Amino acid sequence: MTTYPLVDTADGIRLHVTDTGNGPPVLFLHEYAGDHRSWSRQVAELKDDHRCITYAARGYPPSAVPTAPSAYSWQRAVDDAVTVLDALEIGTAHVVGLSMGGYTAVQLGLRHPGRIRSVMAVSVGSGSDPATRSAYLDETRLVADRLRSHGPAFVGRSMGEGPGRVQLKLHNEPAWHDMIDQFSEHSAEGLALTILEIQGRRPSLHDLRGELASLSVPLLVVNGDEDEACLSTGLMLKRTVPSCGMYVLPNSGHVPNLENPRQFNEITRRFLRSVESGTWPTRDPRSKASSQFGLEHADSPTE
Repeated sequence: MTTYPLVDTADGIRLHVTDTGNGPPVLFLHEYAGDHRSWSRQVAELKDDHRCITYAARGYPPSAVPTAPSAYSWQRAVDDAVTVLDALEIGTAHVVGLSMGGYTAVQLGLRHPGRIRSVMAVSVGSGSDPATRSAYLDETRLVADRLRSHGPAFVGRSMGEGPGRVQLKLHNEPAWHDMIDQFSEHSAEGLALTILEIQGRRPSLHDLRGELASLSVPLLVVNGDEDEACLSTGLMLKRTVPSCGMYVLPNSGHVPNLENPRQFNEITRRFLRSVESGTWPTRDPRSKASSQFGLEHADSPTE
């Protein structure tokens, strides 16, 4: 059974939420180009043994679309996720976030570790790599301008042929068409404000390495090996967060949950099962040595 509660945030924004299934709660956070529907293939498979929560972020109908720039920030995105958990009386939850949602999921793990059972951060880190950050910020302003001047349908068609989306067209063309069609239904102003005020103003994850080194919740980073915008940040998280595992999918792009839902769902199940059973590991610090054999730290054999 699926319910559709409406949740009001502290600043008066109404969020459209879906609540499906029974079992350990899993909160799904969508990407910039998606919405709550992006997770339909995950909810359909996981609902029998998990309580699956999705919602459309502020700025994405049927949630409210505020027109004030101050209504949008990465901090508000984190607060909205906690508000949804509170409204549904969920004490702790696993969080699965894609791209923009992955960034929010990592911040939830940092700022609300008592509420977060685990974080699965998928395709996280666009705009975080210092080598490409300036170009990324320029692109956020260009996208906002095109949304306002040409509309979501125009931007969506271009996005669908972008470097992280062509893999979806190859692997699952019906889902690719759904993604573009759904993007075209979004609010141009909501999308513009989201990319300017959330994407364009959030701190780089690379600048948060000091905080991330103390992240205590189990973390799984999932990257497509052709998602050039996110690979370096995924590797940084693996090297920084003691509880982080990394899964790299071959010949895959930015939306692996749509490219191969069955594979993605199995990865999700295994991760959640490991966390629930208490077997998700923390990295052995000895594995961080750069040598192959570690003999520089070994005692000389006694003759």
